[in-house]
Amino acid sequence: VGCGKGYLLYDFLKVIPNAEIYGLDVSEYAINNSPQEIRDRLTIGNAVSLPWENDSFDLVISINTLHNLHAYDLEKAILEIERVGKTNKYICVESYRNEEEKTNLLYWQVTCEAFNTPESWNWWFEQTGYSGDYSFIYFE
Repeated sequence: VGCGKGYLLYDFLKVIPNAEIYGLDVSEYAINNSPQEIRDRLTIGNAVSLPWENDSFDLVISINTLHNLHAYDLEKAILEIERVGKTNKYICVESYRNEEEKTNLLYWQVTCEAFNTPESWNWWFEQTGYSGDYSFIYFE
């Protein structure tokens, strides 16, 4: 979820050639400029409404995507990740632990809309019943 040009998916296919891998990104530019070998596996779309059935995937990954959503869309996106994933899910988001890291995040991530501390992200995960793993990136 938020695959960009799909390079991580491309790398997965190099290691697991027969894997059924699919990606989604809001950027038409990214999808259109992805590696030709995986382009047909990528979809233009939004994290708040994933085009897959319940429990479609053994693994769902979203790295550095959810913080780009407005607060009112975070719940929908996390619920969608939970919905399409069977058991294994991983979300990585940008966060901050102090004012210096918040300032760095504000200046570095121009598309960031959800500025949350780890405690706030944990609240979102608890609110939605998210059952997967997660981690945070900080700008020290």
